Amino acid sequence: MRPALTTTQLLALLAVVLGTLVFAVSFAVDTTSARPEPVPFDTTVQRGITMADEQIARNRSVSVPRAEVFYSQYRYVVGYVGLDQAVTALAEPGHERQFGYPLVVYVSDYSDRPVRCGDDGSLRTAAPPDWVEASQAHYVVDGSVRVPSGPAVVPFADRADAAAFAESCGGRIVDWETLQSRSFHLQRAAAVRNQVDPRRRDADATVRAARQRRTRPVSVEVGPDAPTIQAAVDAAPPNTTVAVPAGSYAERVTIDKPLTLSGPGATLDGGGNGTVVTVTADRVGVTGFDIVGVGNATVGDPTNASDSAWDATVTTAYGNSDAAVTGRNASGLYVADLTVETPASGVVLRRTPGAVVENVTVDGTADWRDGFMGVVGMHGPIVVQDSVFDGGRDGVYLHRADGTAVRNNTFRDNRFGVHLMYTSRSLVADNAARGQAYAGVVVMTNPVANAIVGNDVRHAGSGVMLAGSRSYIAHNVVSDTGQAMSTNAGRSLYEHNVLYGNELGLRASTAVPSNVVAENDFVANDRHAVSGPGPLRVYTHEGRGNYWSGAYDLTGGAAPVLTQPYSPTDPIDRRLHRTDAAVVLGSAPSVRGLRALRGTTPGFRRGSIVDRAPLAAPANPEAVRRLRNETAAAGAS
Repeated sequence: MRPALTTTQLLALLAVVLGTLVFAVSFAVDTTSARPEPVPFDTTVQRGITMADEQIARNRSVSVPRAEVFYSQYRYVVGYVGLDQAVTALAEPGHERQFGYPLVVYVSDYSDRPVRCGDDGSLRTAAPPDWVEASQAHYVVDGSVRVPSGPAVVPFADRADAAAFAESCGGRIVDWETLQSRSFHLQRAAAVRNQVDPRRRDADATVRAARQRRTRPVSVEVGPDAPTIQAAVDAAPPNTTVAVPAGSYAERVTIDKPLTLSGPGATLDGGGNGTVVTVTADRVGVTGFDIVGVGNATVGDPTNASDSAWDATVTTAYGNSDAAVTGRNASGLYVADLTVETPASGVVLRRTPGAVVENVTVDGTADWRDGFMGVVGMHGPIVVQDSVFDGGRDGVYLHRADGTAVRNNTFRDNRFGVHLMYTSRSLVADNAARGQAYAGVVVMTNPVANAIVGNDVRHAGSGVMLAGSRSYIAHNVVSDTGQAMSTNAGRSLYEHNVLYGNELGLRASTAVPSNVVAENDFVANDRHAVSGPGPLRVYTHEGRGNYWSGAYDLTGGAAPVLTQPYSPTDPIDRRLHRTDAAVVLGSAPSVRGLRALRGTTPGFRRGSIVDRAPLAAPANPEAVRRLRNETAAAGAS
């Protein structure tokens, strides 16, 4: 039974509602009287290429054309890094309804600049470009010039300058109207949804290929054929197995040829100094060991970085931590059936495309501040599956590891369960995370096209926290966290997630609300959702919204969709699942009149979310039923 509000609380709540109505009227200001001028780009709300591509462009002195868009009903200027990004965003369905009419669009102007395509085809200029109205510019397309994210569209105010550039770098000249009609084939969130199963199949294929390391013939056995593991590795011919009988071996081993090192029942003790097994060759297998005695160095010396890339410091610092197994520049590495005790990392993989880590248990430090990563994957796609990561800093940490699959793992008591940095087009699926200090799954640095599906996060600081764009976040269950989910990722699809019994269900935190949020279940959260500043966020797609426990229908009908909109940011609606008095106040004529106005004007109220077609029953009934039963059982025990 929801508690009733006192008379004083009821009056205070009504005052909040009336204050909201006054604010709604005062917000309707005329924004079209003056034509805006370009602003410094770093003051805009920025969207566009990934942060990795931005870093590469900065490191290589590549110029990336930009756009600034001013909207009639949006108080921020939206800045796009890459004209393909701007054109695609402006053409999105419902874009004008959400933000209002674009008052003016400015694009970079490379006229009167010493602009060229470098030896590598990159766009370079000695002076930053100025601005020109998009409708007045001439665009060179289909040439050889590139930016890190792909082919460049280069705008010029002067057609003669555009023609000279096209003559030098190739391409043809089009106007703004023609440019807007082009399709830039940017990957959309719905396309990522369709790629989930293919990504699973790709991971399956990678695992099948790596498992071939299990079946190599034995060539050398430690003991009868060689006195030490290292001696056996040195003596073994390529593409064979070195067998290590049960027992304890105090060694650190380097494998520099395609071999399988197999030791079911064997313990490998590194003596607490450095990495225990180092792999520098392709197609190596390391299987069946208990590994202890890993060194405790968690950060390498960045002054010794041999990589001149923009992320050399991170690569050196994170990729050189001590570990049970480290692979460097070694494709097809297979690490399986290990148990690891480590004060640092479990497995470190640098430039190891096609590496597979499966059925590995990493026991890290009890306090995550004292340890490091269960698996570090850098500069190449890997598969991490069916493993357990207990303690330490991050269960799986990825850095520029596009195309990685992390699936069917268990994470316990880490800082983050899965942590993606500068990593796009990856699959994080069907993992269980418990007791993370910060988050079960976190994606940072604005990557694209990630799929976060089927994960179960409980008893953590936060559940699933994402940045970036064009990603797919679906079928995740998050319960008993401080904040279940955020919509930091833009132009992404959030569907069929169950956010149950959290302090906060969802935080809408992007200033540019471009996500689809539909058919999710918000149940028994202290607050279902909150919103930061920006235009009205409409959490309804193709006539269906989300299930919000507490939402009701005045008509009392049995339709699958309620006729009355629901707003989790409304001072009345947000209390409907907590107190019966909110239902009474919500039926008042003045409040119903305000609700009739809600959602008709983009941005008419600060920090607003509205669901115009809330669901009458959970979209994911089995998951909700299971959570309710678990909660009831816990309360009865």
